[in-house]
Amino acid sequence: MIDEKIAKLEDFLKDKRCILAFSGGSDSSLIAYILSKVSPESLLVTIDNHMMPSEFIDYTRQKAKEYNLKHEVVDVNFLEDPKFIANDKSRCFECRKLMYSKIKQIPQYNDYDYLLEGTNITDLFEDRPGVVVNDIHQMVSPLIECDITKDDVFEIINHLGLTYSTNTTCLSTRIKTDQEVSHEKLTKVDVAEKYMHTLINQENIRLRIDGNTATIVVDEPLEILDKNLIEKLTHKLQALGYEKIQLDITGYKKTKVVPQNDGQNNTYQLPYEINMDETYKNMKKSSENSIKCENYIKYNDILIYQNGKIIIPQKYDFSSKINKIIKLLKRKSVEYI
Repeated sequence: MIDEKIAKLEDFLKDKRCILAFSGGSDSSLIAYILSKVSPESLLVTIDNHMMPSEFIDYTRQKAKEYNLKHEVVDVNFLEDPKFIANDKSRCFECRKLMYSKIKQIPQYNDYDYLLEGTNITDLFEDRPGVVVNDIHQMVSPLIECDITKDDVFEIINHLGLTYSTNTTCLSTRIKTDQEVSHEKLTKVDVAEKYMHTLINQENIRLRIDGNTATIVVDEPLEILDKNLIEKLTHKLQALGYEKIQLDITGYKKTKVVPQNDGQNNTYQLPYEINMDETYKNMKKSSENSIKCENYIKYNDILIYQNGKIIIPQKYDFSSKINKIIKLLKRKSVEYI
């Protein structure tokens, strides 16, 4: 199965002249590696938005050399833009929109045929307004096209012996929405998380900030309930200026696509609303047995509601059906778009 997925991704990317938005994380690293094998003339582009962990740019340069692919770093200081400093709910959408616009402005852009990004199937089950930007900029998502989930990405990476950065998310996401971001705040978070990584042997380690309150988020919170460790973390974080230190005992949130079963149907609720008109167009192309009603679409005998509820009869394999359906859905535009 792993070899089949790798072959499918290789076939999809083979001999295409591509630009890849590259972060060095698991998804874009997998795509970059495959490009290095089947489309070595491709270009990696990384945006330096001045809101990422301090080692971010150096790591992407290192990986580009490792893959023997051309690499461009585009400098765009988001901290000079009041829109990003405000840190409101539109930040992720606006961030991705600006980054992809800047990639399209590089001098060699027209020398390439495709602009790639690293969204995978599992990402489509999350509340990610930035994904809407992929359609606006006509981005190609190879992992989605090749039916690759997040679990598949990790499995393939382990199979191929690849390495990637576990810390490629914008540091402004650590600051509570609607609280202004600044260089000072982001630097403190960066320093704190690096220190936490020296003490905690877990992949996902985050520090969420709400005013002067810092909340530690890790994969397995119960594993760090050690008195000496807690004292070290508390001392360091208080020295950085945080007054109250908390631990999120629910742990780092990972998307698990688990339905509710009533004995006849499997029901799954997405965290966003569906654009019914655009979704229906996609489904009509995929199957003539698609009917659009007032507040739902009947796709064969699967029901998709505007509020994001999907009902799949139990006779079907849920995972394969939901992964097929999610590719056809179009998210309803969020209010700030």
